[in-house]
Amino acid sequence: MSHSATPVVEEHVHGETVWVAVRARGADWSWLTPEEAVRLGREWIERYGATPAAAE
Repeated sequence: MSHSATPVVEEHVHGETVWVAVRARGADWSWLTPEEAVRLGREWIERYGATPAAAE
């Protein structure tokens, strides 16, 4: 079975609590607080992000 390499991200609100759910390649959902999601996103950008374009 083929699974997409593109992660799925959903926001879930339960009362006053907000969760960011992330899932990729058929794995179980990972539930993060918004702060954890931001930290993870920054880490991924630093590690895997594209190199900035050359200055014009």
